[in-house]
Formats: sequence, structure tokens, C-alpha cells
Amino acid sequence: MPTLGGQYDSLFGGAARLGVVCAGLGVPWQHVAPFVGAFSEQLSRYFEISIDPQRNSLGLMTKGEGQAFVFRVTRFMEEAGIAQRALKRFLVRAKVFEYKNVFFKIEANGRGLKECTTYFRRRPSLKVAMACLSDAGVDQAGVGLMEAVADVLQKRSAHFIGTAATLSGSLTEKVYFSQPDQPESWDRIRLAVALCGLSDGDWATVAAQHDGLKSKTSFVSLAYTDGVTHAGLKLDVHGVSPSTVGALLATPGDLERASLARLSSGMADFSYVGIRLRPEIPLTLKTYSLG
Repeated sequence: MPTLGGQYDSLFGGAARLGVVCAGLGVPWQHVAPFVGAFSEQLSRYFEISIDPQRNSLGLMTKGEGQAFVFRVTRFMEEAGIAQRALKRFLVRAKVFEYKNVFFKIEANGRGLKECTTYFRRRPSLKVAMACLSDAGVDQAGVGLMEAVADVLQKRSAHFIGTAATLSGSLTEKVYFSQPDQPESWDRIRLAVALCGLSDGDWATVAAQHDGLKSKTSFVSLAYTDGVTHAGLKLDVHGVSPSTVGALLATPGDLERASLARLSSGMADFSYVGIRLRPEIPLTLKTYSLG
């Protein structure tokens, strides 16, 4: 078998790890190669690989700032077939957020590129976050839910504002709120879970892993697709052990796939995990490894 390092190391420092993940998930290299080529300079400074082990898909993210980077992201999305309304929304947001702290992510599976997501880590006020949702067509109830979640989490600002654009044309707005690595954060997160319509049963699998998830830096996020509020929420938790992730996943094969990027980098724990909770539906999970 050819050495992955010899094939990928000249591209950016984490390309060999990305090659391992692509091979393990059955994602052809050509599905991620345009992104690697377009953003190799940024990837050499920062990258993040995510894995959805249940759907055999991966994500690759980097960050940058300035108009040149924003225009490069816009051109990439346009060439990938992302709708013009998504490009316009991104450019308007970039100007509002002064072209700073821009994160760009693609997701792909064995069939090709699935979506492009842009994030702005500018810690906008709740007023600005509300305006972003309203501009995206979210109704008063959806905006009110975001305000209520911010209140129970004791936040006066959002951490990230993001937009995921699929090749089919849908747009999903995402609002993230941070929580510090303190025991009290777990109680606040539980209140947010209840506000988002999740029952004790929906929360039970996560609650059972309390010891492996509490007192860690976390993020709670809400999502809205084409103005419609997603049921439930997503919980990102940093520094999670393989044993905890294994307990959250359905099968040993899921854990094996989820661990591809972590093991290829030699990390003991996952950089963070994303747990998606929806009413009366088994949780889904993604793992993340930072470069």
C-alpha cells in the first residue's frame, strides 16, 4: 500500500490525516481536493477535521480574514454550485462583521460535496443575532426561543453565527452560545434542553455520560432551515474521551470510524464532539480533531 504521507504531505501538514479519513470513510480524495488546493495556505495554519460516523461523511474547515479571503470563499462556493442567495447572505454578513474571524467548512461523502458552511466568530450581541435570524426569515417564535436559551445560559451575546448552504439550495442558520468549564454549566445546559422541547428520555443517553461530559468547555447551538426552527439542539463538548464517545454511539464500528482523525494524529481524546438531540429520535454525533 502506498504511504499516505508521501502522497499528501506536500499539500499541508494535516493532509496525510485527511487522506486516512477519506480512505476510512470511502470519500474519494477528489471530493476534497479543490478545497485543499484553494485554501492550502490557511490550512497550513489551522484546520479541523470532523467525522459523522453514522453517515460516513467528513468535514474540513479552516479560517481566515480580510476581503481577499472572503472573496475566495465566495468564488469557491459559486464554483461548487451554491445558490446566489447564499453567496449574497455571506457577503453581507462578512461586511457587517468586518471580514474578521471567518471560518469556512465543507462536508462531503462518497457521492461528493454536500454543503458549505460559513461561520463568524465575532461574539455578536443578542440584538445582532436576532437581526441575522430575522433577515433569514425566522419567525418571532424562533427568535424568541433563541432569546430564552440565551437567558437560561446567562449569555448576552452569541459566540458564533453560521450559515450552512446545501447544493440543493437550502440555507440553515446556526447560533452558538458558549458555556465555561464549570459544574454549574451542566445545570444551565439542562434548562436549555427543556426549553427546546426535549424530554428526560431524549436527554437520558447524554445524562448517563455526565461524568465524562460535565465541567468541560461547551457550546449550545440552535438551527433554522429556510426560516423553520429545528426541533431540539446541538451540544458541542470539548476534550471528550473515546470511552464516553463509544457509550454515546450505537456500534463499535461507529466508534472506529469516529476515531480515524484522532488516531492518525496520536491524540488521546477527541478535540470535541457534537451531539445532536431531537425529540423522540436517537441522538447523532460528530467527532472533531483540530490541526
